Amino acid sequence: MDRKVSELLNDQINKEFYSAYLYLDMANFYSSKGLDGFANWYEIQAKEEQDHAMLIYKYLHNNDQDVTLGAIAKPDKEFKSLMDPLTIAHAHEQYVTSLIDA
Repeated sequence: MDRKVSELLNDQINKEFYSAYLYLDMANFYSSKGLDGFANWYEIQAKEEQDHAMLIYKYLHNNDQDVTLGAIAKPDKEFKSLMDPLTIAHAHEQYVTSLIDA
């Protein structure tokens, strides 16, 4: 495997785990507002992002590549309205997809 591809995939693992943290933060926000359905939906999204990270992790290992796990940043988004998580999640999904496309 090309070294650059391996590095990008390692970085993507971190991005996927960050996405999971971000979605858990959104679930936490909705839970605090008593919107358990929205909270549950974001918990499911967080699990999906964890699954993405693990698929890449296993792919690297299956191809005899080193996996380097970096620190996962704390989500830095502040939610002021009930729509904030929805619009932020949409923008974040577009960003993460652009990384994969690149």
